[in-house]
Amino acid sequence: MSSNMGVNNYMNMFVQPQNGDTSLSKRESSSSDANDRKRKKKSRWGGSDLEKTFIPGMPTVLPHNLTKEQEEAYILQLQIEEIGRKLRTGELGIPSNPEERSPSPEPIYSSDGKRMNTREYRTRKKLEEERHRLIQRMATINPTFKPPADYKPPVIRVSDKVMIPQDEHPDINFVGLLIGPRGNTLKSMEKETGAKIIIRGKGSVKEGKVARKDGQPLPGEDEPLHAYVTGNNPEYVQKAVNKIKEIIKQGVEVPEGQNDLRRMQLRELALLNGTLRENDGPRCSNCGAADHKSWMVN
Repeated sequence: MSSNMGVNNYMNMFVQPQNGDTSLSKRESSSSDANDRKRKKKSRWGGSDLEKTFIPGMPTVLPHNLTKEQEEAYILQLQIEEIGRKLRTGELGIPSNPEERSPSPEPIYSSDGKRMNTREYRTRKKLEEERHRLIQRMATINPTFKPPADYKPPVIRVSDKVMIPQDEHPDINFVGLLIGPRGNTLKSMEKETGAKIIIRGKGSVKEGKVARKDGQPLPGEDEPLHAYVTGNNPEYVQKAVNKIKEIIKQGVEVPEGQNDLRRMQLRELALLNGTLRENDGPRCSNCGAADHKSWMVN
């Protein structure tokens, strides 16, 4: 429509009144003024109707010899740049007339009474999600593509649960095995796997101890005892889940006196408390001697 309007305006410049027809001249003048006003009128995107989008380094006319992938990459680049411009300028296309807007969801407020799901927030989030999708697709087509400087990929959180069979084995201290002295076993697993591990559920907090300062229950407190694993990579989460399951399996199948992890935790605890004796190192699980391992005995 904009290009047609430009052609009409261009042709009107060469139309002259014939036979002294002043009424025709007035109509043409009026039409020209109206077209000038339309041409000068700013669109909601901040430019005139005749203004074209220009991206440095990209041709304004699509070459005819491009492959399908190159055509898609060109279009993706235009879409990414257009969304980025909207986010930078704040021209989100929200109608100024409330009657032209879609219905809003129920408001959600933060603890300080500030509304969180405003129309602008929802529009920006939708644009950011669309730009993220386009950038991901662009990266598969063109591995050398570099996202815009203001682009930040969304943080994806992956979670999983590992149930702890405390009710089936009440004599085994699974929480102690997983957490370790002063939480060092848990910290070591988190560092090794890259995932965050939280022990929660019934029995995760000592009886009579308030979990939160406001007295409110912790998430998952009413659930059975479990390890809650989170991370931004599914591989990290799965690695942590496997480590937790391995510790639980050892706790069930290996007697406490022969559990290498448990013995190392007791030694570490004695070292932290300053009560470790030199002959308190790991012993053979068969004979109890400290000068060899159990696997060294024929």
